[in-house]
Amino acid sequence: MISDPRVHTRRWASRHPVFTGLIIGVLFGLVEVLATGDALGSLLFAVVVAGIFTLTALGERRRRKKRELPL
Repeated sequence: MISDPRVHTRRWASRHPVFTGLIIGVLFGLVEVLATGDALGSLLFAVVVAGIFTLTALGERRRRKKRELPL
């Protein structure tokens, strides 16, 4: 059976929403620091991006529970 990798990614993100936001925030922060060299502005940017991704993952978790899909 071939599984869709998009479904696997969504399931993983819905199981670990805070970890998903943390990983993405750190990656965006590192890229921003390397691109600009401004650590303070990059930290703020990384926190905002992490918050957005965490809220998105929490929304996916809520959607999966509402539709009774497996987490």
